Amino acid sequence: MKSTQLNIYQRILDELTENILIGVDRKLKSYFDKYKPSKKEEDELLTVDETLKILKCSKQALWNWRKNGILPSYRMGNRVYYKKSDIFSKLTKQE
Repeated sequence: MKSTQLNIYQRILDELTENILIGVDRKLKSYFDKYKPSKKEEDELLTVDETLKILKCSKQALWNWRKNGILPSYRMGNRVYYKKSDIFSKLTKQE
């Protein structure tokens, strides 16, 4: 069995914390760069049925949100569409 020398350096707590945070920031940045939705996906127009699947709500609730200005909608002819980016920007955490 071959032994190797192990060097342990004492670091200041703040310096160690800073190094850990830098490493976490790098990993998070690479993750979000890899899985960030493209601009095309964000501006994608969804039909009422697709929007209902995302929000898991009733048609009446979606209609109320549209009429009250909570969720903006877009019309093309007699059809109503919702932007995917608008849907996700309106989803907020309640405390």
